[in-house]
Amino acid sequence: MAHLLNVWPSISARLLRQEKVLLLFDYDGTLTPIVARPEDALMPADVRRSLAALVAHPRYIVGIVSGRSLDDLSGLAGIPGIILAGNHGMEIRGPDLEFTHDGALAGRETLAEVRDRLADELADIPGIIVEDKGLTLTVHYRGTPSQLIDQVESIAVETTGPFVERGDLKLTRGKMVIEVRPNIQWDKGKAIQRIRAELGSSHYAVYFGDDRTDEDGFREVQALGGLAVFVGESREGTVALHQLESPGEVAETLHLLLEEP
Repeated sequence: MAHLLNVWPSISARLLRQEKVLLLFDYDGTLTPIVARPEDALMPADVRRSLAALVAHPRYIVGIVSGRSLDDLSGLAGIPGIILAGNHGMEIRGPDLEFTHDGALAGRETLAEVRDRLADELADIPGIIVEDKGLTLTVHYRGTPSQLIDQVESIAVETTGPFVERGDLKLTRGKMVIEVRPNIQWDKGKAIQRIRAELGSSHYAVYFGDDRTDEDGFREVQALGGLAVFVGESREGTVALHQLESPGEVAETLHLLLEEP
């Protein structure tokens, strides 16, 4: 993987050749550092200013594609004119853009039942947060003692097992989280497809992300000839061809974008 800042002159030249650039970012771990409590992941003021300036720039269309719910994302990153895609893109909102996946809506009653079961089964384990995001659930265990993490995993798998076996739900893993989602063929890559289709498929796509769930987004933008940037220490298994080491370097990249004519 090439470090993005080390090859910035060539990246900058590539972006300047584009009439329109679709700039998309994950939220947690990309625009903000990962924190123990989801509600504490506040966007740094300089990042907010940079994103707002890029939204106003004639070359760029800016969006955030996150596992957070759309309402949560709007409260944390509500910048006028920005595109927000919540629940891994199952719900999307932006200028002239409104979408909610029908399959995700159909599974809400099942998710509510699983939410209550998980909350009961995990109630005695410290540091657990069972977050109901409307269309998906997330079990956060960043604050859980390490010796109990295997127990959390076992309980989550056993509790959701009947629903997974009959094809209603699926489990995915991220950084110290287990996610429970409707068993539909949808991911961040398909969300990016949807956004581009609505805006114009000629836009050059760029996606920054830090977690396993971002890999679908990386594959999508690189298949389109765009730019995928993994945020974090270099790791095996990512398909992204470029890397930044931290949200701080993402913020630095935003400043560089704003220096372009």
